[in-house]
Amino acid sequence: MEPSFSRVDKPFTDYEVTPFFKYETVEDVEASRREKRPVMKTIELCELRIAGEKNYRPIVPADSIWQVQAGQPITYAERFGAEYRQFKTGATQSGSGTPLQELTPYGISQSQISLCRALQVYSIEAVHSLEGASLKALGVVGNELKRMAALWMADQARGGEAADQMAAMKRQIEELKAKLETQSVVESALSGVAFEAKDAAESAFAHMSDDELRAFVKERAGGVLRGNHSRETLLRMAEEA
Repeated sequence: MEPSFSRVDKPFTDYEVTPFFKYETVEDVEASRREKRPVMKTIELCELRIAGEKNYRPIVPADSIWQVQAGQPITYAERFGAEYRQFKTGATQSGSGTPLQELTPYGISQSQISLCRALQVYSIEAVHSLEGASLKALGVVGNELKRMAALWMADQARGGEAADQMAAMKRQIEELKAKLETQSVVESALSGVAFEAKDAAESAFAHMSDDELRAFVKERAGGVLRGNHSRETLLRMAEEA
């Protein structure tokens, strides 16, 4: 006989459902009819473990259509691509979300973690998403567990804000360093230009004798040059004239 598959009507969120892929050997009815003997085939199934639903585990073919988006059919294997790849490679299938053990600092006990697993709740995000009957299924600890999950989510949000602030500060520091480096390059270039200009000026008068320098400076100064000046002073006066 052909396997019976479940109808999945509710659009569960990613954290509400934990997929588990598996193989199952079933009879190929059409092939059996043709061959007039039982013909078996192996198919891939996706078992959907719904958070808060202890006895409800829809099972669908892995290649059946989950949704059609923009005209493109999306199978359950594609929707849960990471878990499907784990299944195909023989790795341990792990659901999405943060392990419940991370709530230990917030007060969750091992027995409460076990209770969550019994109700197919495997992550903090799944606890946080529980509402209505699914939340009530956790019993008297349901609201307390949801409070822990909310505190954890809030702390993660604050941690994300702090990380964003640190990243912004690092960007500002890098921008400031870049500006300082640019300023240093410009100042170095200007200093080099000034030094070259000075050298050029000095070389322009280097061929002149002291008497020629005195005559040049005297002419530029309006015919007045008092005192005896060293060659270095005469060169400077010639540059400034």
